[in-house]
Amino acid sequence: MEITMDDAVSQFIKRKYGSSLMSTGWVLVVGTAEGALTGAPDGFVNMHNEGLPNYTQLGLLQSGVNSVTHEQLCAWIGGSKPEPPPF
Repeated sequence: MEITMDDAVSQFIKRKYGSSLMSTGWVLVVGTAEGALTGAPDGFVNMHNEGLPNYTQLGLLQSGVNSVTHEQLCAWIGGSKPEPPPF
């Protein structure tokens, strides 16, 4: 059975955060490395749902960066060990 990325993202969000949530847009950034080449540079691939405008993609990415930055700063101020990002 084949599933689309939109369906996979929606199902994941509903399972993790509750069935009443609806995803209205998503951007996925994946870190990559070329496994066949020794010393190959790391890179990334990004994907988004179809029809999501560039400004909305940037807004979602910036929100994620701000969230992780805020959590790290609060953990540093509080002296606790930061948790990994929620994604």
